[in-house]
Amino acid sequence: MPPIRPPSKYRSRPRAPITGSMSAEPTPSQTSDGPRAVAIARQPIHDRSRRVVGYELLFRGTGDEEQATTSVIVETFTGVGVDAIAGRKPAHVRVSRRFLLELHAFALPPDRVVLEVAAPGGDDAALAAVLERLAAERYRVSLACAPDAPPPAAPPHVADSVKVDVTGLGEPQIAALARRLRTNGTTLIAAGVDTPALLQQCLVAGFDHFQGFFFCTPDVVRAQAPPTAGIAQLRTLAGLYAADTTFEQFEQVIARDVGLSYRLLCYLNSAFFGLRREVASVREALTLLGMRTVRRWATLMALSGTQDKPHELIVTALLRARMCEAIGRATARGPSTAGEQDACFTIGLLSVTDALLDAPLAQALEPLPLAESSRAALLERRGPMGAALSAVLAYERGELAEAQRHAPGVALGELYLSALAWADAASAGVERSTIETSASTTSGAN
Repeated sequence: MPPIRPPSKYRSRPRAPITGSMSAEPTPSQTSDGPRAVAIARQPIHDRSRRVVGYELLFRGTGDEEQATTSVIVETFTGVGVDAIAGRKPAHVRVSRRFLLELHAFALPPDRVVLEVAAPGGDDAALAAVLERLAAERYRVSLACAPDAPPPAAPPHVADSVKVDVTGLGEPQIAALARRLRTNGTTLIAAGVDTPALLQQCLVAGFDHFQGFFFCTPDVVRAQAPPTAGIAQLRTLAGLYAADTTFEQFEQVIARDVGLSYRLLCYLNSAFFGLRREVASVREALTLLGMRTVRRWATLMALSGTQDKPHELIVTALLRARMCEAIGRATARGPSTAGEQDACFTIGLLSVTDALLDAPLAQALEPLPLAESSRAALLERRGPMGAALSAVLAYERGELAEAQRHAPGVALGELYLSALAWADAASAGVERSTIETSASTTSGAN
């Protein structure tokens, strides 16, 4: 039997090279009928050690959503490049039966994609044939199952993983589900894992990978007590945002925390900033970059000092910060000031404080001398900054209509892709500075 080939309209199109660089260009969302609103977002998939092992790409559109999704999936992989969204991690893409039967999947690079498809019934010979060919050409397939459905009928060699949404399930149901779906060599993925408690239940049940927003949700068990583990970070943040702080006082706030100072200098000297000369002290950084810029990055360093939190949480903080800043600039009634942009950026950064400190957001923010407008934006989503944050939170879940309601007329898709590329690059510097700090501490102890 001859090999299945993609439709001719894909075969003649050159594939974008896969490189380490991250494009900030938006994914085209054009059809023959003109512009079409399509949201492209990503959701991390973690392993049992909380490391990101892939990203689910979320596509939401208007009009004929299946047609829009098909177009954007293919354009993402053959046009703008999947690296702009997923970096070097595998991109999990939910596709329809029609998408597979029309052979669109064969236009995608097998080494970069995991195709998620509803588990076929035992009598779906047409879909089973395509899945067999995908497996033969080394495509990875993830079978999506309903919690109450029987185990997939597809042969084990066809499916690289099995995914099930555990939203709303109790601990006994999750354990029984894992036992029922477990087969030799198949990775079990739990989706809808939006709380640390649900993550723990899935870990105990034996799931291998976990998709959801558990990493940016505070642990309610720990949240019952004051965030003692974050006292140092909160004290530093309070000093950074104190009103009328002088140059010398600002320097002392950072210098007082040796770990923060070291991480900040490592970060400012990283390739991400590309400074012409090495910055050797906090005072030199303040002189060269200014208090506003140093405050922004010292805040990030203080937040990233929290232990036992997935790195993806810092990526999320940076992504939200950059998007809030961009939305604030786009929706300003006049030219936005540096202070207004900085406030929007800070709102995005601090929106993950509850998850970092495992405390209710109001409690985590209480020691910080924030302006009332910033506090209202974070806690009640009030004012222009609150609307910007609401738009970002909706977009990251793929809720395009809700996001546009909070930021009407703003090209959120373009802003998201640009902010995502920036956040990935910026967070890599944070990770390296943390590793260097840890190595330095270990070396000093020896």
